Amino acid sequence: MSTMKQLRVLVLAALCGFVFSACGDDDAPGGVDAGVPIDMPTVPPDLPSIDAGPDDAGADVDAGGEDAGPMGDDAGAEDDAGAPDAGVDGGSDAGSDAGVDAGPPPPVRDVDMLFMVDNSGSMAEEQASFAAQLPRLVQVLTSGDRTGDGPTPDDFTPIRDLHLGVVTSDMGVGGFTVPSCGNPDFGDDGVLRTAGNPFDPTCMPTYPSFLAYVPGTSTETPEEFGAQFGCLAAPGTMGCGFEQQLEATLKALTPATSSLRFRADTTGHGDGANAGFLRPDSLLVVVLLTDEEDCSARPDFEDLFNPMSGTFEGPLNLRCFLYKAPQHPVSRYIDGLRALRPDRPDLLIVAAIAGVPVDLIRPGTPDYTGILADARMIETLDPTVGLGRVTPSCDVPGRGLAFPPRRMVEVAQGFGANGVVQSICQDAYDGAFDAVIARIAITM
Repeated sequence: MSTMKQLRVLVLAALCGFVFSACGDDDAPGGVDAGVPIDMPTVPPDLPSIDAGPDDAGADVDAGGEDAGPMGDDAGAEDDAGAPDAGVDGGSDAGSDAGVDAGPPPPVRDVDMLFMVDNSGSMAEEQASFAAQLPRLVQVLTSGDRTGDGPTPDDFTPIRDLHLGVVTSDMGVGGFTVPSCGNPDFGDDGVLRTAGNPFDPTCMPTYPSFLAYVPGTSTETPEEFGAQFGCLAAPGTMGCGFEQQLEATLKALTPATSSLRFRADTTGHGDGANAGFLRPDSLLVVVLLTDEEDCSARPDFEDLFNPMSGTFEGPLNLRCFLYKAPQHPVSRYIDGLRALRPDRPDLLIVAAIAGVPVDLIRPGTPDYTGILADARMIETLDPTVGLGRVTPSCDVPGRGLAFPPRRMVEVAQGFGANGVVQSICQDAYDGAFDAVIARIAITM
């Protein structure tokens, strides 16, 4: 063989070896290293569409969508150089791992708790029982110690930063003159309270619009801080008898940038009067404390509150029972609250401590169907007083009556396992607060 032919053979052999080492079987000597890292594309979660209709409040998010949140710090961790599945797959399913679960979302250590406290004339004892629980609530949340007896299996990661705020159920009555409604136009309008309890000498006259507590930094003990918040959380009993618990809550939290509108075409206070309370990445906990049903009325039907109305007849105290159409659908509040956490529905807890019979309460996720189907939770006229009132759902001697809170239970139901339903019809609220703490502990 000539020298030139020998050279050609050598060159062809070298080229052939190169081609086979680059493109040959992975198991062949010199093949592709299965440990070479592959940059897989990040697939963002599918977010539901936003319905900007006036009654639907915004994002229609599935409350059970655990994968709706942003990807955590471990996104793409399976693509590390040592990952056993990182080799190239030239088959038809190449790239099918692009949507691999990125793992759990990052932990949350900040909690914002909004309490809607009914300030109508029947709530004095209930407010006192509620305020008595606040020091323990703050102590448990900031220590993670649910039993108070040292480390136990049910302890949880303590919170890092706590915001507490209060609004009342008084949203006015459309400007009509109605007994007990001192500000008929807007009432307290969902603005966070700043006035202290004037009947408690340990309270200051005024407070910031919300109180913040940072364990290890704040000068007060958790119990002292909780007691001071109790000065805000007892708003008295001079509020309007037409309670609009859900509307007050929604207006308090909704930003002005939302498509939602409230009475007189006003916007929410979330980034206005109540700015700073709700943080973008916190766990939001809404607690409704009330002994009556919600009567959040649509602005175009405020004649419902008019004592001289020719459209809505019957006793004033039965208007909300007799006429359901003028009231906002509960979907407004489910969707409106969900819109505050569109990417992380797990960071929203809604609790109702209301007129549910005590025997209908159970640990864990409420039996929503059973509660709503119970005869005591069906609104009827009380036969013992003629046309004077709705039949109470429970009656606690020495504390008064409570009435079926169907709308608030339905709102809690919209959040499934992140809904809490407890009874206001008891002397103390240890169990009710324990249920809220348990739900927070699961999230933390």
